[in-house]
Amino acid sequence: MEYKRWMFSFLLMFAAIKKLLAEDKACDFPNIENGRIALYYYSFKNYYFPMKKGEKLSYTCLAGYSAESGSQNGRVNCTNEGWIPVPKCHKKCVQPTLDNGIFSDTKLSYNIWENLRYSCHSGYQTAEGEVDANIQCLQDGWSVQPQCMEAIKEPLGTCLAPDLLHGQYHTVRRVFNVNDKLKYECRDGHVTAGGDAIEEVLCHIQGWSLVPKCTKLACSSPNPVEHGKVHPKQSSYEEGDVIQIICLEGYTLRGPELIQCYYFGWYPEFPICEERRNKCPPPPQPPNTRLLTNLRTYRQGDVIHYQCERSFQLNGTGEIRCENGKWTSPPKCIVVGRVLTTEDYWAVKTGENCNPPPAVKNSITVNDSGQLASYNPGSSVEYGCRPLHVMKGSNTVHCIHGAWTEPPTCLAPCLAREEISGNYNLEMKWKLEEELYFMHGDTIEFVCKPGYILPPLVSELELLVQCNDGQLKYPGCISKDLRANCGPPPSIENGAVMGSLTENYEDGSTIQYNCNEYHVLQGSITVFCSRSQWTTPPVCIEPCTLSQEEMAKNNLLLRWSFDNRPYFLHGEFVEFVCKAYHTKRLSDLPSDFRVQCQNGELLYPQCIRNK
Repeated sequence: MEYKRWMFSFLLMFAAIKKLLAEDKACDFPNIENGRIALYYYSFKNYYFPMKKGEKLSYTCLAGYSAESGSQNGRVNCTNEGWIPVPKCHKKCVQPTLDNGIFSDTKLSYNIWENLRYSCHSGYQTAEGEVDANIQCLQDGWSVQPQCMEAIKEPLGTCLAPDLLHGQYHTVRRVFNVNDKLKYECRDGHVTAGGDAIEEVLCHIQGWSLVPKCTKLACSSPNPVEHGKVHPKQSSYEEGDVIQIICLEGYTLRGPELIQCYYFGWYPEFPICEERRNKCPPPPQPPNTRLLTNLRTYRQGDVIHYQCERSFQLNGTGEIRCENGKWTSPPKCIVVGRVLTTEDYWAVKTGENCNPPPAVKNSITVNDSGQLASYNPGSSVEYGCRPLHVMKGSNTVHCIHGAWTEPPTCLAPCLAREEISGNYNLEMKWKLEEELYFMHGDTIEFVCKPGYILPPLVSELELLVQCNDGQLKYPGCISKDLRANCGPPPSIENGAVMGSLTENYEDGSTIQYNCNEYHVLQGSITVFCSRSQWTTPPVCIEPCTLSQEEMAKNNLLLRWSFDNRPYFLHGEFVEFVCKAYHTKRLSDLPSDFRVQCQNGELLYPQCIRNK
């Protein structure tokens, strides 16, 4: 009897001790694969661990991994059963490839438990016979591999909802029976098949009453511009089209020259062509000047060049411009008053004679009726340029030290000929009657012929061509048909285009890129087809590989155990310490041992053995 009482007391005491121990059960230091906790926990591990029940611990997953919650960061509680939930970092799922279909999301990676919806193109269906389906990111990857197979043709008497770009259906159904209705709406800037924002269509035996589609909202042909014309002239215009307003001869533009079609209509407001107040009277001719340009009429923008008579030089600019029916201020010609230095004075008094002055192309000598065999020191000769030529430099040369001072040059005019510009698919914006000569420095404005545009990446400023000593650098225009489509998008190293590829893409199409595992995408994930050219694709930057050989060679160890992994993403840091009996070099800074992965390369610091 006594033995039984003792045994009962022992069992009660054992249960109490067990309960007490359970209540105080501690949580050990967690080893989180592909994750890490705050750095101070590693440094003072024995101080913080084991943790008591009720305490909380936060952790962070490495790039490419997520916590159970789907976030990059996780939080766990210490309980009687240990850490709840168990701290884990799950590998993210990369968006899979899909032929004959499209994903509803364009993200590159997905967290665990996250769903991704996809839809099959017209004529294709999922393995379950549906038009669209969901897949889920699980611990070991996607729940199923998405696929779109050729659909079994529906029996007569049904309608299949086609793919709807730039809009959305009001139902997830894709197959409809006769007399069923389907409602859909289009995004801003697009209209339904019936020309509305929202539309309802009816399924007949022969098909839809109106096939659902969303097209770009067109701008109607603009009202005629009085005393002007629209280029290019079309019956309708799509959003993004640009037209140019060109005024007729004798009229000038007031307002913007270029108008663009938006989903809400034309913008900005159309300009008007008003009669030019541009006919200037004959240009003024100040004393001792000579006109180098003679036209029958003088219009807005015309430029007249002056030259001085012999023994005179220009004071001010050598040209005037016709602006709003008036000439800008003309120059003056003042007497040449060259001051000779002492050296020049003795050179004139005692210097050598000069040979005949140098010949200048396209010039004449003004004050030299007949060339002499020899010219006395101090002699001067004045040059003048032939009509339409522009002088550069001083118009007078002097005989000093047996040699002539620097002569001027006569810059040639440019001849703009229609047959030449036509070879480049150009035409002059303003035709000055039959006068197709332009002086050096003048600017000629060209436009592309109807049906032609500038090549990709060529600025509109290239159409402003300046005459440069008889030379015109013509831009070239290409046919609009050449810019309609883009070929396959450019391939990138260590990455690929998301989704299936085709041979041709319409202007304005977009595609997206995805990088291989552990590679970091730099640049825009999306590229656009613009005027037959793709915009610049992104770059996939390689990860860094941790080399045990380099670490041993430089007497290094990892500072943190969680850094013991094969790859580091571009931009991530890894910290090193010296092996036992080794130390840093005197020239090294502490920051040299915290190394950042840059374009696939790690610069390892070096430790030397203690002396």
